[in-house]
Amino acid sequence: MDLLTKLPEMSDDALANLRTNAKRLEQSGNPGQRSNAGALLPAIEAEIAARRLAKVKATRSAAPNSASAPRAVKRAKRGSSTAAS
Repeated sequence: MDLLTKLPEMSDDALANLRTNAKRLEQSGNPGQRSNAGALLPAIEAEIAARRLAKVKATRSAAPNSASAPRAVKRAKRGSSTAAS
């Protein structure tokens, strides 16, 4: 099994570490490492982007629509004095 097939199963932290290592090898690795890192980076970036999008969609669908939600507390008018003398 190669790394490309393992990407969806990796944790977010492991995927971030893999991206960091691939970027480093793309810059400073031997020719084989540079080639492999260059081939792998687009797939890593795509997986990270897909996960970010899924999290944003999940957050938006879970949050109530603030425009249609009624206000629970009525605000006091400015300048009105309610303090006892």
